[in-house]
Amino acid sequence: MVQPSPYSPGAVAHHLAGRQEQLAEVDERLDYLTQLGRLVPRIRIDHGPRGLGKTSLMREVQKRALARGALTIWVTAGEAEGLVAAIAAQCERALTELIQERGRLRHALNSVDLEAELGVPGIASIKASHRHSDTRPKAAARDLEALIVAVASAGIGKGKTGIVLFIDEIQSADPDGLRALSYAWQHLQSEAQDLPVAFFGAGLPESVGHINRAVSNSERFAYKRLGSLLDDAVAVALGGPARELGVLWDHDALGDAVQEARGYPHTVQLIGDYAWGRAGRPDPGGRITRHHVAGAILDTRKDLAELYEARLAKISGQQEVELVGALAVFGDGPIRRIDLAKTLGKTSNDLSLPRQKLIAAGIIAESGYGQLEFTIPGFAAFVRHHYGLSDEEPPPPTTLAARMARDRGITARIKANVKG
Repeated sequence: MVQPSPYSPGAVAHHLAGRQEQLAEVDERLDYLTQLGRLVPRIRIDHGPRGLGKTSLMREVQKRALARGALTIWVTAGEAEGLVAAIAAQCERALTELIQERGRLRHALNSVDLEAELGVPGIASIKASHRHSDTRPKAAARDLEALIVAVASAGIGKGKTGIVLFIDEIQSADPDGLRALSYAWQHLQSEAQDLPVAFFGAGLPESVGHINRAVSNSERFAYKRLGSLLDDAVAVALGGPARELGVLWDHDALGDAVQEARGYPHTVQLIGDYAWGRAGRPDPGGRITRHHVAGAILDTRKDLAELYEARLAKISGQQEVELVGALAVFGDGPIRRIDLAKTLGKTSNDLSLPRQKLIAAGIIAESGYGQLEFTIPGFAAFVRHHYGLSDEEPPPPTTLAARMARDRGITARIKANVKG
């Protein structure tokens, strides 16, 4: 028989490797919630570029919460009705099998401007028609607080150890909804510390700025930057799923795959999936060889080239392309903004607008204070080839190298290719 691939590029990973530090922190929060019956004080937000496994991490957290007997609510931000209505709708959905009495929950649902009507006997059902209000975020927060208290109480009454809410793609949440959530959490912190509730979120790098602009009490949020995987974690992410199906990776094959992946989880899944296919979807006892991985690397590079091309197609302005070209000169990064500015003969402030556009396009991300990097390993080499820049070894990211780049005419070549 042939075995389906245990790797899942573009989907939630079946095996989560290399996130022990994050999961240890999460386990501590979940134990605080379920064992002590207490509200977890801060909302955790894991953020990073696409392809780093943020959703996979949150799904693993959800599994661990369920294993501890908690009720979980999952929301993907960005729906037209707004964040508050999305939370309310998912609360109702999760409680459909739990609620036996309708009064308290029905009142809470009505208070967040949702049309509640009787559906299944004894269960409040929802027509999501949340009415947006710019002028009363604190009132909306009280409504959301009442809903969370009602849902948590109902869940506890049915034997649940607490309630854990998840918001994915939080960078797409409406500002009104974020304000309501922030104020509601502030109220819960001071008025309902013995209510076992926790909130986890995940989003792109711009999530931090988006939340901070929307709320005035951003200290309620604990921001955690998700980075690349270490080589050992990549080896586990590739070798572990195959081993569970009775298939082994040759040592050299695994080394080549780890080197090519460069810690990027999406590339890890691509290489694993293509190598599995190149090996003929092996039976138990089969092996993945260096020959299979060599073909998988070619397949992966073609796949990533299409991804690079799609993201570059999102930008057309001269300033954005110049900035992308300048960053590519120095490799995938990180590199200081001041060095990029010197390369282009500009000030660091001049880069602010094109930087934001490139971040929104998923091409670059902030990497520590005043530094930028490409979101995907290998992006720099693709950009250099795309714009006809030199393929020579990138110089170290220093101010001296920035001056050398200008002296070698790289800046002129970047601008010439933009205009061409």
